[in-house]
Amino acid sequence: MGPRGSWRSVARSFASALTIEVVSPKISGVTASESLKGMSSPRFIHTSFYVYDTIMELSAYEGCAPLGRTLLNLVSSALGDPVIGTNTCLGYGLTAISLASSILYSLRDGTCDEPGECVLAGYGRFEECARKEGPDELLRSIEIAGPSYHGRYYSPRIPGSIFDLLLESAPWDLVAYNIVSRFSATLGLYDLAKSVSVDELVGTAGRLYRYAASRYPDGIAFKSGGVMLSRLVQEIASSTAVSEGDARSILVGEIGVNLGSVSDIVGSALALVLLKREWGE
Repeated sequence: MGPRGSWRSVARSFASALTIEVVSPKISGVTASESLKGMSSPRFIHTSFYVYDTIMELSAYEGCAPLGRTLLNLVSSALGDPVIGTNTCLGYGLTAISLASSILYSLRDGTCDEPGECVLAGYGRFEECARKEGPDELLRSIEIAGPSYHGRYYSPRIPGSIFDLLLESAPWDLVAYNIVSRFSATLGLYDLAKSVSVDELVGTAGRLYRYAASRYPDGIAFKSGGVMLSRLVQEIASSTAVSEGDARSILVGEIGVNLGSVSDIVGSALALVLLKREWGE
């Protein structure tokens, strides 16, 4: 596994990051005190245990860790749990499993010593594996999750692999874009947050969320309202004249938009920050 010891540190970091992001005060999405579109913080907190188990299972594969099958198991478990029973982990699961797989491959080779470095060092192997894996189980995961934008990753032809499917989806889907761009969004946010203390992470999550919402078009907003809604969200998030409370009032109260893909990216960046602390840096 390399010099960093237990794989549990990786699983803990991705599980904990989900809960930190969800309870943080922010301009959209679920918070500790506010539910949204049938989702609540207790459902996400309960989901974090399934995320932990899922990341732990990756280390059992000697070769390529199956992205689609692993995601399908995670989504199915969450949907089948009576406490959760809704889509809490499709985007975050896809992001976390992809990132953790890259870290796993790099640790096996002993080619990295820092979370961001490990992600990049293992990405080539991750892409190689994703180009060999068919898309059926990923598509099934999306189908049963029933995303709130009433859509799914779609191609007019049958894509040859999961990676092909993500490439085709990247122009409109932030999660897919992040993965095929070598996790550029996750690593960009990680660079902004990696020096903050653990005690500052909840407040930092809200600031990262607003920054990401101003910089990246959210896939759910795009699918539900097109380019105009995406641009409006970015303008509100980037405006220094709009307070946090007013921004949330507009986005959640008036427009009714949940920037779920932004949440997934912020959560993944927090996971790397936590992992950096786990590794004693």
